[in-house]
Amino acid sequence: MKNLILAAALCLGAAPASAGAPAGAAYTEGKYFTITVPGGWTKKDEGFGLSDEEKKVFGADFFGPAADGLAVRIGVHYYAPGNLVQPTPEKFIKLHSQPAIGVNVDGKVYGKVAAGKAGNYYARVFERKTFEYEPKEALHPKKIHVYEKFHVVPVKNGFYVLRYYAPMDLAKANLKHYQAVLASFKPLAR
Repeated sequence: MKNLILAAALCLGAAPASAGAPAGAAYTEGKYFTITVPGGWTKKDEGFGLSDEEKKVFGADFFGPAADGLAVRIGVHYYAPGNLVQPTPEKFIKLHSQPAIGVNVDGKVYGKVAAGKAGNYYARVFERKTFEYEPKEALHPKKIHVYEKFHVVPVKNGFYVLRYYAPMDLAKANLKHYQAVLASFKPLAR
């Protein structure tokens, strides 16, 4: 009966457990990486479009608490050589660590790219403060400030991106979950 209730809660998209959440669960993405997922967080279902194999980008996004229609997310993805999304870690960093057109016309804040670690592995780390408008289909949507942090891990064959995305109201309280995922990160494709 307990398993049936848990399965129903997951199917209905129940809110993640709070501070008393169970310890994280090990997660392995094929032959690409392993991490520990925060307790009570749910994996995003596959969307439409090209498959991971077609894009050559393999990974998962996990959802935690939500505010104003936006959920805290942690994503871990491996970009294989020849992928259709970003050819190199340098190009990924350039695209996400500064304004897309070279001029910051909308007031987003971009941090400097610095050296860091994801698990025991060298990473290029940066953060940015952006915003979303919710609900997207509304005539006068609410502007929601968002905090994002990236760890880009270059390897001999491709690269990894670990990403933290959170509405500003939830960012500080949930950063510890991202730090736990970082600490548990182990690349399998090198």
